[in-house]
Amino acid sequence: MKFSKVFITFLCFPIFFSCSNNKSSNNTLQCDDNEILHEGECLPDSDGDFIPDQLDNCPDTPNYSQIDTDGDGIGDLCDPVEDFDADDDSIDNDEDNCILVHNPEQVDTDEDGVGNACDNCPDVYNSGQEDSDDDGIGDVCDEQQNNNNNNNINDMDSDGVEDNIDNCPETWNPTQDDSDSNGIGDACDEVDSGSGTIQDPFIIPVNQDGADYQNQKDTSQSSSDQIDIYPPDDLDQSGPEYLYSFTLPSKMVVQAWIGTPEPNGVDIDVHLLSSLQPVNLIERSDTMVAATLDAGTYYLSLDTYGGNSNAGNYTLYFTAVPWQAGTSTDPVLLGTGSLPTPVSLPYVLVDHRDTSESNSREIDTYPPETLDESGPEYYYAFTVNEPVYFAAELLLPESSGTDIDLHLLSSLSPLTLIQRDNHKIVTSLQAGTYYLVADTYNGDTNAGAYTLNLTLRAKSLVPAKMFNTYILDAIDYIDANYALLGYDINSVLTHDIPYGNYGTIPQTGVTNKTMCVAAALEILLVAMQLYEDDTGDSTVWDFLPMRSFRYLGAYDIKAHIWVNYGDIDSGGSADALRHFGMGINVPFEELIPGSFVNINRTTGSGHSVVFVSFIDNNGTEYETWNANVIGFKYYSSQGSSTPGSGGMSYRYAIFSDYGCPSMPGSRDCNIIYSESQHYLNTGVIFHPNYWLNAYYAQLGNQKSAAYSPQVSYFDAEYFNGVTTDD
Repeated sequence: MKFSKVFITFLCFPIFFSCSNNKSSNNTLQCDDNEILHEGECLPDSDGDFIPDQLDNCPDTPNYSQIDTDGDGIGDLCDPVEDFDADDDSIDNDEDNCILVHNPEQVDTDEDGVGNACDNCPDVYNSGQEDSDDDGIGDVCDEQQNNNNNNNINDMDSDGVEDNIDNCPETWNPTQDDSDSNGIGDACDEVDSGSGTIQDPFIIPVNQDGADYQNQKDTSQSSSDQIDIYPPDDLDQSGPEYLYSFTLPSKMVVQAWIGTPEPNGVDIDVHLLSSLQPVNLIERSDTMVAATLDAGTYYLSLDTYGGNSNAGNYTLYFTAVPWQAGTSTDPVLLGTGSLPTPVSLPYVLVDHRDTSESNSREIDTYPPETLDESGPEYYYAFTVNEPVYFAAELLLPESSGTDIDLHLLSSLSPLTLIQRDNHKIVTSLQAGTYYLVADTYNGDTNAGAYTLNLTLRAKSLVPAKMFNTYILDAIDYIDANYALLGYDINSVLTHDIPYGNYGTIPQTGVTNKTMCVAAALEILLVAMQLYEDDTGDSTVWDFLPMRSFRYLGAYDIKAHIWVNYGDIDSGGSADALRHFGMGINVPFEELIPGSFVNINRTTGSGHSVVFVSFIDNNGTEYETWNANVIGFKYYSSQGSSTPGSGGMSYRYAIFSDYGCPSMPGSRDCNIIYSESQHYLNTGVIFHPNYWLNAYYAQLGNQKSAAYSPQVSYFDAEYFNGVTTDD
């Protein structure tokens, strides 16, 4: 069954409550390895996906989602290929001429057995799909390849230089630059070319496919100290610098950044230049620059801020990817060079564009929607070969006068709309090809700049990819040491928490007391502590600066956990984890113990909690959802300020459709169930190995982010800490 939706017209924010004085409150059996607790008994769970073997449609293959596309009782992940429809186009794989691309019409113009949707030469018979130069165009219709063959030229990289005289035969380098005269072109020479001075910069190799470059240096060892300022910027860059040069063969999107946090006492800044003599600055930043650049030669300066005393080590990361027009015929492809190629998961995209610069105005409406989307648009396209969680949002607030909407499509012809929204789409997708269109609402006058933050994560939530066991361990630790010390709306954390070697995040407000959003923050920080203690991996503290957990600026994760719909579009911890590339929103039914939830109530209040288990109307706990579920058990801070009756504790949350039945412990009733993340914000956190630098994480790691304006605050009418049984 699905719960009925409840919609309200007011915004609700998290709240808290106190639980019974049962500190363990974990009256569940301790099951052996390869077992799972289900309805009060330990049952075998061979694949460790939290589903008992007897209920698992793939008992030997982790498949938490239990997707069964053809309804034959065998999950997609272990279904024989002849019974499986990978791209969900209602045509089984053994009969589908494009197994991974949704193409129900099965059009095959050249009758070569390969559908047009995935044929690299759709008008010329080429059943083998040979593509010698790997440019996405089959050999039989590749004009460049055919010209080379006709002229008896062997030129693997298509740069116009024959392989037998090419100093980089597999890397596009028509100029054949070889700065150190070692016979290996700069474009493929793994040894530094140059000395890092203005006269002799290091060469970053870029070919027609772009670049992925890394370089480590120490500015205290540089012999170059020639640039002190970069007009029109007037910051003091009087310390030593290293210079880099790169040449783009075509228009590309370039990013350059240094690893953060920087070593103590080191302050290196990044400058992107179009010329060294004279110095012509394109963009500068404390840690990262990004720009879309035309073909040509450009420069990077890694310069020491404030003189020699701040010189030291840095690691430079540089990427360049070919610019794609973002039209229907040349969409922005996510992570691949051709649409039939599936995206490598997990995947995060941060893309900055301006629809006023787009030449595409092909779609005016998206039936059955009738809204006027007649302004210019940009197209994105991607293929996935397994079920995924999808999230795409335009960062708020939009610029004054700008109004861009998002549209998720399964086909451009015919136009097939899956979902639209003013700025955010969060959903699940089956294997197949999809399109996302950022379109201007109501004509050209609303065109403008936007930032797209997009995330794709596999739905196969195997334990190795999750952080939930450490979250649950953190709850046990806090419950054993800091439970029921009292609740206070103006207090943060029950105790001081060390942040690796970077310092300590102090407890503030009334000693030992905390509020619910701070409880979620505390559980996450303690889980990170336990993880380092268990694994010895201290890099968990390097992903975000300590500042991010202390302040309420737009680039701080604390502000997103604190909830702010208007400025940063965060409905709670689940949104916060997605915004910073640490997790993803998932439907309530797909939560696992140790997930994060922000609830809203029909009474006009809300709460930030950590999910412990599903419950039925007797309070029986389940680790996976079933038709008897009426709510869930959680852990947070709530109740009164009196020690022993408020503070860190458990509660039983009951959805409003099911009344307020008796439970083994204190209840939290009137909870709104909704498939909308706006009303029931639910999500999981990934293992640190799978944290990716999404938009806010990128910004948060810049030194200048310390000065981002405060965007979150509290309203005690919502965060009053009182639940049903208080």
